[in-house]
Amino acid sequence: MTETANNQAKRSKSYFKYLIGVLMLVQILDTYSTLYPGSIPSYIMAEFFPGEPDNVTSSILALAGSITSIGMYFLFFNQYLVDIIGRKRMLAITVLGMSISSLGMFLSVSYVMYVSFSFFLNFFFMSDIWLIYANEESKQDKRALNTNIILMAGLFGAVIMVISRFVFIPDVDSNYWRGMTLFPMIIGIPLSFVIYFTLKETTEFQSMKETRKKDSRSFIVDIKSVFKIENKKSFLIILVISFLFGFSNLFIGLFEKFIKDEGTIPPTQVTIMFGLTIFTVMIAYLTNGFLADRIGRKPLLCLWSLILPFSVVVWVVGANSSQNAFLIVFIGYAISHISFWGLWGIIRIVAIELMPTDRRGTGIGIRGLSGALGTTIGLLTSSFIILEIGLGLTFIIFVFANLMIIPLGFFFVKETKGVDLKEIK
Repeated sequence: MTETANNQAKRSKSYFKYLIGVLMLVQILDTYSTLYPGSIPSYIMAEFFPGEPDNVTSSILALAGSITSIGMYFLFFNQYLVDIIGRKRMLAITVLGMSISSLGMFLSVSYVMYVSFSFFLNFFFMSDIWLIYANEESKQDKRALNTNIILMAGLFGAVIMVISRFVFIPDVDSNYWRGMTLFPMIIGIPLSFVIYFTLKETTEFQSMKETRKKDSRSFIVDIKSVFKIENKKSFLIILVISFLFGFSNLFIGLFEKFIKDEGTIPPTQVTIMFGLTIFTVMIAYLTNGFLADRIGRKPLLCLWSLILPFSVVVWVVGANSSQNAFLIVFIGYAISHISFWGLWGIIRIVAIELMPTDRRGTGIGIRGLSGALGTTIGLLTSSFIILEIGLGLTFIIFVFANLMIIPLGFFFVKETKGVDLKEIK
């Protein structure tokens, strides 16, 4: 019996449940680390640039965001190493990296220092290593369901972010934003040890590793091999879609700053809005989880891409309403989050289901690199536009780029529902 067969034999339902539990904790940490920097930008600006005009500080934020997004380019190397040294080791490293980066942000004494550690945080968060783990260990007809169960568990990371914001960002004139970095600092280090010492490598990786011993490849050959797969055309379109997604959704990191500048909704209500929005995002995960394995990935890709731009218009206009500003902004912002995370989830699943096992990490890394490049260009471009027309109108102009995803996804991306990952070549 081969090593792979032995590993498969050792897998049990109890281990799979344990694996899902650990991946849930990873996603909780990942979600928190992804969200908390976007919940405090106005307070960062207030500390490091007191007295500067709103459009100037918003432009600085967008420019700094374009710089920190370059850190996401290194996610490619994380994903590439997933195919070289394994899923388990790289998952442990990314979890530890989020913790250390947050510690650096906590200790920041200047905006340059803060941006530098935000840059490093982008090395590690929103990594799809946990997603590869879950997909490779799940049954063929349960991949989307298990993925979205983990994603829904990750919403507890958003809940913890909201609770932290209530504690550290009250209505009174205070600026304790550093408290927002405590959670990843506390949980990240022990979780990385749990992953490294208790999880097993995926059977898919073990099988690929045995085969790869006979066929060693170089880095350049590995990169080229991603573009020689049978799903090459669909994968290239997914790269374009990822670029558009990163380019268009500026509001994710700058929403809090926009609302603070408008001044119609107090900080406590903004925190309440963040909290309520968490539960509406479950709609996206539940929809993807129950429908993606039934009607397919492509219909959902088009649905979320259509809804997202119009929802942003609702809350941008609603923020200037003299009455019911909170209600209008909440409804629009909730729908924006449903469609944003729904679309992001489908893009990630499709990308994984287009790639063969021995190139899955590398291919997902390239997909992440394309999205990060879109984010950098979008934020860099917007930093100049914001100076002239402000945040709200800039959000609207950029978010409508998501509509381009609809024809691209509908006509040129292969439907991956029910694909057997082992059969992809």
